[in-house]
Amino acid sequence: MAKNSVANGVSYRKISPDELYFDPDNPRFTSSAGQNSQDQIQALLEREPHIALELVDSLLENGFIEYEPLVVRKRPSGTGFYVVEGNRRLAAIRHIRQNKTKYAKKSSRLADLESVPVLVFPEGDTHQKDKQRVYLGVRHLFGFREWPAESKARFLDSQIKSKADVDRTMRELNIKRHELQRYLIPYRIRQQASELMKPHQDQDFWVLGEGLSRAGVKEYILLEVDKDTLAVKSVDFKRLKNLLTFVYGTPQKQREDRLIEETRDLSKLAKVLSSPQALAAVEKGKSLEDALVLLDSPAEAFKRLGRLTSQTKAVIARLKKHTNIKTLSEKFVAFESAAKKFIGDAK
Repeated sequence: MAKNSVANGVSYRKISPDELYFDPDNPRFTSSAGQNSQDQIQALLEREPHIALELVDSLLENGFIEYEPLVVRKRPSGTGFYVVEGNRRLAAIRHIRQNKTKYAKKSSRLADLESVPVLVFPEGDTHQKDKQRVYLGVRHLFGFREWPAESKARFLDSQIKSKADVDRTMRELNIKRHELQRYLIPYRIRQQASELMKPHQDQDFWVLGEGLSRAGVKEYILLEVDKDTLAVKSVDFKRLKNLLTFVYGTPQKQREDRLIEETRDLSKLAKVLSSPQALAAVEKGKSLEDALVLLDSPAEAFKRLGRLTSQTKAVIARLKKHTNIKTLSEKFVAFESAAKKFIGDAK
């Protein structure tokens, strides 16, 4: 392992991939990665959302781009290095090297992958750790190589434990408190409610995150957050379980049982959760739209009746060639007449 240059304590080297290990604390791997073996992390990186194997063709054609080295740190054991930045590239390189026979006919660059450039950050240097933290934050939280939302949240959670950490992170990354909240609060709720989250662990993190930005949702689960550290102080787990069903469905019938089909439905859900009558309706299995009807004022109910009558008429017209449409059409004419009279009399 040759050391090519040193600057400010950070050394540039070329080393064998055999000396490189996936960092189990990397936010890309979410909370379970620390319990995984190197081979399990490899498999994780090859799947969505990481899809490391999409880098294989470029590596076979171009080799490793030397002006974009991996960022590494010494392992606590003293042997080898953890890759802090570049785990997808390491996964692609490992895949190629494990399948040399397969790729030998496709590329003459395999030998280039027997040593790769790295930047080694020194251990035990607080200043360098600060620089490394800012590097990762700027690059992946709101930069040009963004992590998935849950990876961002895990990184922020690892960095923020006190009010000083909140202030420092806002300053270093030039982000607002409400942006930190959008990531940290849903992540920290998921950590506290790990058993409740197990059936939904593969579901989109950001759906819950977006939901918790609505006042009605936060009030429903009785969420209390420390204003200084953004730590979750308390949450009603029974109501949280209901919320997870509303948002993700049940493990058995995710699509059928959930109320949310798209992000804009979250605002509707927040309104429903703020009304005891509408909430009771969805708890009994009513749809989100059915529950919203219960929130209508009398004036809004009349407008809704007019819209639904018009839409029903259009649907019947669309089905006019159906064999049994005549009876339905005749009955609708009578209903339409009665509805128009009812609406007219109310004005």
